[in-house]
Amino acid sequence: MTKIDKTDIQNINLIIKETNLKGVSKVKIKKNNYEIEITSDSILQGNQISQVIDRPNEKNEKSESVEEIDNENIVKSPMVGVAYLSADPNSAPYIKIGQHVKAGDTLLLIEAMKTFNEIKAPRSGIIKKIVVLNSQPVEYGDTLIIFE
Repeated sequence: MTKIDKTDIQNINLIIKETNLKGVSKVKIKKNNYEIEITSDSILQGNQISQVIDRPNEKNEKSESVEEIDNENIVKSPMVGVAYLSADPNSAPYIKIGQHVKAGDTLLLIEAMKTFNEIKAPRSGIIKKIVVLNSQPVEYGDTLIIFE
C-alpha cells in the first residue's frame, strides 16, 4: 500500500472541509498509484477517508495516447523545496489553466530554507496544465507548469 504523506493528509482534510461546506456527497481523487474516495458517510462520521486503494498502472498500452510536449513548454523546478500556488492560503492562485501570462510573471513560489523564491514565466504563453499541487514538496527538475 502506498504511504500518504503529511501534505496529502492536509489536502484531504481541506477537500473534506470544502465538500462539507458545499454539500458534495462524493469525491474521488487519483494520484500516482493510489485512489482516495471520500463520501458523505465518511464526512459525517468523523472525517475519515473511506477508501485508499493501491492500484498498479492499469492502462492498456494499445489505447494509451502519449502527447509529445516540447521542452520549451515545460517549467521545471530550479530547486528542492515546497511549492505554493499563491502568496498565502487566503489569496487567489498566481495562475489558472487557460490563463495568458507574460514573460517574467510570477507562476508560483518555492520555499527553500525558509526563503520564498518566485518562479517566473520564462516566456509569454497560455497555461495548459499545472502539474504541481499546492504545498507539494518538489525536487530539482520536477515539472511544475506546462505551457500550450
